Amino acid sequence: MPRKRTSRNSPIRQNELSGLPKYSIAVASDISGVPQQQLRRMEESGLIIPQRTEGNTRRYSDDDLTQIAEIDDLADEGVNVAGIRYIRALRQELERLKRENDLLRQQLAAYQPS
Repeated sequence: MPRKRTSRNSPIRQNELSGLPKYSIAVASDISGVPQQQLRRMEESGLIIPQRTEGNTRRYSDDDLTQIAEIDDLADEGVNVAGIRYIRALRQELERLKRENDLLRQQLAAYQPS
């Protein structure tokens, strides 16, 4: 029986891949432009938590690289670690509220008379 083909670009597939830990700290540093020591400091301060292999080496995902870029941009603007944590928490809450708002709008539209 032939296997069902799935699109490589489907949103579910892309989300799964973006969270897949695949980059060593050296590669993550090269891609992000953030020095390895700074990546270690980000981890020590709890701003980023890369996954670890069984041998305890760091592995970064595309999602991690996105977060690293966001953290690096805030640090370049002079925001300290506590400020970065707060801003990131606010941004996450904003995204959650946007999703909730979209869902409520869809539910409201379903109840509107035609």
